[in-house]
Amino acid sequence: MEQEYVKLRATSPDGATANITELCRSITWSGDWRNAARTLSYAPVICQDDTHLPRAPTGLGGSVRFWRGGDLLMDAYALERTRDSLGKTIDVTAYDKGLYLTRNSTFLRVEGQTAEAVTAMVCGQFGIPVGALAATGVPITRNFMGAPLYKIIMTMYTLAADQTGKKYRIRFRGASLEVVEMAQSPESVILAPGSNLLSCVTKESASSMINSVAIYDDGYNLVKKQEDSAAVALYGLMQTAIRSGAYDDPEGHAAQVLKENGLKTTITANALGDLRLITGSTVVVHEPVTGTDGLFWILSDTHTWTRNIYQTKLTLSLEAVMDSQTAGSEGKK
Repeated sequence: MEQEYVKLRATSPDGATANITELCRSITWSGDWRNAARTLSYAPVICQDDTHLPRAPTGLGGSVRFWRGGDLLMDAYALERTRDSLGKTIDVTAYDKGLYLTRNSTFLRVEGQTAEAVTAMVCGQFGIPVGALAATGVPITRNFMGAPLYKIIMTMYTLAADQTGKKYRIRFRGASLEVVEMAQSPESVILAPGSNLLSCVTKESASSMINSVAIYDDGYNLVKKQEDSAAVALYGLMQTAIRSGAYDDPEGHAAQVLKENGLKTTITANALGDLRLITGSTVVVHEPVTGTDGLFWILSDTHTWTRNIYQTKLTLSLEAVMDSQTAGSEGKK
């Protein structure tokens, strides 16, 4: 698929601005399902002796905007900068506004409000633009004491997910926060050797498995235990304990914990660059050597442009994964 051009414009805190795309030896745009913010790393060339070389705004606190054609992919702020006395570049890392979801915390009492309503409210309080928010319609009561905004939002959606059976993720479209329901992409990209798939590595792991969930009441009494008996017999007991009163449907939550923490199969794929391959989307892979064949979810993506060579590295999973959070405490109903 032929891609439209990408453009990187940086603006320093004093207002100086420039299109620095051609000055950058490399540009990396990446995201991960566990991180609220996407990052943009770039390395503009600098030379004090060349007066004809344009100056790239690299001041910390400056804004950075990244486009594909006319679509704004990222509206970010430069917050890290590295300069090597022997090098000819300045390495800069910028973060989108997802960073402010993790760097700001608040006290909040939620009484019968939905996840989408609370998300809009807290973002409004901290000046974070909001776009489309997945509607859950599930009223929740909960108290948050000094919790980061990201944990508040994801806790609300985690509690709603226990009832809707759906999964949700946060992302930013340009400068605006969105919460979307995780669903199969309508037109998943197909990766195959000889076409656009450069390499594929598969890994299986039971090191972080949970194969038993013990449900306790408020009196520390065991109410029920749910487990994957076959996994317990093969790998040994790996149990987590939960309090029944913390969930509207503790048995349903236990079943979800078992489902999401079984044997992990992770696939790492390197492909020709494609901006449709982003975290939370689905991709179809056909790779005969490792036996990787089917539909997978993208857990992380790294897009790199180096000297006009554009490649994408993906971490894939057989299951859709939501960053479940349980911040705060159960409020009185």
